Amino acid sequence: MSEKRKLSLRILVGVGAPAAVALLILSCLLLKTTPPCLFYELTGLYCFGCGAGRAFLALLRFDIPLAFRNNPLLFCFAPFLIYGFLKYYIAFVFSRDLLPLPAIRSRAFGIGIILLLVAFMILRNIPVFPFTMLAPIPPAG
Repeated sequence: MSEKRKLSLRILVGVGAPAAVALLILSCLLLKTTPPCLFYELTGLYCFGCGAGRAFLALLRFDIPLAFRNNPLLFCFAPFLIYGFLKYYIAFVFSRDLLPLPAIRSRAFGIGIILLLVAFMILRNIPVFPFTMLAPIPPAG
């Protein structure tokens, strides 16, 4: 790829990614809704991501308790995901790796994350207190 094409792509991503995020936030605020979960629609069971959209909307309104109630796992993973995307965005757009990221080269770590997601998904579908506290709040309407 030529240097001119690389620069054009970096500019496109540098402007396009923040614009896409701003558009997503604006559309969520204006529409006050999120798309339904396909897994829930097909199975009637909550996946590990169910309620994340409503949690995101609650965060945009600075309603932290409601956001946590909709998807507590989001609070565990969101900071790491945001940091990771920001790290790679900066590295790509500015061609400089400015943010540190520890290398995790353990297969056990990846398996542990998968087991955590599966356990959360199983526990939030048990219809007995206290597990019902892990289920998202049903959407209004």
